[in-house]
Amino acid sequence: MADDLCSFTKDVFITKAPKKSPLVLRMIVLVFAMVCGVYICSICVKQISTHSKAGFLNIPVIQKACPEPNIEPWEIPYVHYPKPKTYSRAECACNPVRYFAILSMQRSGSGWFETLLNNHTNVSSNGEIFSVKVRRSNISTIVETLDKIYNLDWLSSASKNECTAAVGLKWMLNQVSAIS
Repeated sequence: MADDLCSFTKDVFITKAPKKSPLVLRMIVLVFAMVCGVYICSICVKQISTHSKAGFLNIPVIQKACPEPNIEPWEIPYVHYPKPKTYSRAECACNPVRYFAILSMQRSGSGWFETLLNNHTNVSSNGEIFSVKVRRSNISTIVETLDKIYNLDWLSSASKNECTAAVGLKWMLNQVSAIS
């Protein structure tokens, strides 16, 4: 009886699936390849279109060109057109701005000279901005501060209107030696 049980289980596992015709399998593969080919070709035809779309191009104007300012050719490297982040220069965007720095020693009369500059409506001298040690602690903070000043984003009592023609600062020579 034990032999019958063992032979029964062997027969269950030995059964083979009936063979399918190779012609049917080849036809299924051929139909699948044709469907894929038609699908791929239809996508390619859609991407490579021979007809063009008629219409107007919408090209935005990024910045209007400023008229040529009346400056000498040798002055061109010293003239800048800043774009402040805190406000718009509006109608004065085409007015060039010149940068300056007053390098001075203490007790030399530079305060009087700076007051004289600030009396002009289109000149902004921002004073001793590097007297605060944090602003001159390393080169990245110095560059960041200078970018704010020369981009007209530095807010101080010397800040003028958007038509500023010259902007600068006063830097004492003893502050320069404190960096190194």
